[in-house]
Amino acid sequence: MYRGPGQLDTSRVASPADMTSPQDFSLPSLDVRLVARRAALPLALVAAAAAVVLVAGGPIQVFADALSRALEADPRWIAVAAVAELLSFGGYVALFWLVGRRATPRLDLRAGAEITLGGAAATRLLPTAGVGGAALTLWAIAKTGVGSKRAGRTLLTFLSLLYGTFLAGIALSGAAIALGAGGTTGHALLAGGAAAAAGLALAVGLWLALRRGEADPGAGRIGRGASLLAGAVRDALGLLRRGDARLLGAPAWWAFDAAVLWATFHALGSPPSLAVLAFAYFAGQVGNTIPIPGAVSGGMVGTLLAFGVAPDLALSSVLAYRAIAIWLPAPVGLVGLGALRARIARWAREDEDAAELVEAIVAPAFVAPAIAVPAPPHVRPAMVSPCACAGSA
Repeated sequence: MYRGPGQLDTSRVASPADMTSPQDFSLPSLDVRLVARRAALPLALVAAAAAVVLVAGGPIQVFADALSRALEADPRWIAVAAVAELLSFGGYVALFWLVGRRATPRLDLRAGAEITLGGAAATRLLPTAGVGGAALTLWAIAKTGVGSKRAGRTLLTFLSLLYGTFLAGIALSGAAIALGAGGTTGHALLAGGAAAAAGLALAVGLWLALRRGEADPGAGRIGRGASLLAGAVRDALGLLRRGDARLLGAPAWWAFDAAVLWATFHALGSPPSLAVLAFAYFAGQVGNTIPIPGAVSGGMVGTLLAFGVAPDLALSSVLAYRAIAIWLPAPVGLVGLGALRARIARWAREDEDAAELVEAIVAPAFVAPAIAVPAPPHVRPAMVSPCACAGSA
């Protein structure tokens, strides 16, 4: 298995039984009917909402206004939003390339793009039984041959860089509002509290990296998890000290994705201040930790309403953002998912060939060579004396 760039660990060669374990995870095949149902569901909800608006009116005038805004959206800003979403994924791929390449040379730029886009497609379209993009990424890293422990640490290092930037975004946008960049006293208190919480989370991560050693096999689950996180944060800090340009992929992922929301606001009306928009974006993304459909959209809309954004503008802009951010990467992700399946199959063939080669080289060393051993004296052939030979002649 690969232990690092250019290093091959031959201390353990996987057997065919290991490679064909019945518990081995495999990518599901594409179910076109399921994809159609998943895509049809939001369209049906939109149609139902439109019907309710037309029939009911009155109390749901906000939805009617939001629908009217959506129909009058500026297509140029929608195109800007689509480009921003693609650039966001470009930042994600660049960061994953940096971290993954450090673990194994197999995780090059192209492999990183396939894993990233394949994870997006698996999350949105495929029946993966709850396995999301992070789980697929972990599985793909492990398939390179680094092993599950190294794969987990690689993924945690990547997530430490990505979500460290996320926490910094909350801290900066919240501090900007608290210092008077777009809100009342109540808004300042709310944003300042969120900024303090994000700063505290960053401080805890740094403290773990400085104080925790390697995982203790006898420690509990929390202790082992903290030690693993500490090691990942130390790896992330080591990458930061190197100053590689690909580290900009972390802020690019969040900044360009937030730019999608900014562009949809421009397409449908006028956006709020950048500090309010950024804070609402990051506050909404916290909803990803809540396993409730619509938590992200609800968090963004609720934050925007709290800062005085018009309800119809907030609702239509956030829904447009979610439509672009969720469904635009899906078709490209299907192509990436197919390429990832082929790549992992090729890795498996390469590992099998390498195992056979190692076995062919190493096995003869354990076979004892044949050594000529002198026969005991009592079984040696009798010497013929010269006299006997002469007599017989």
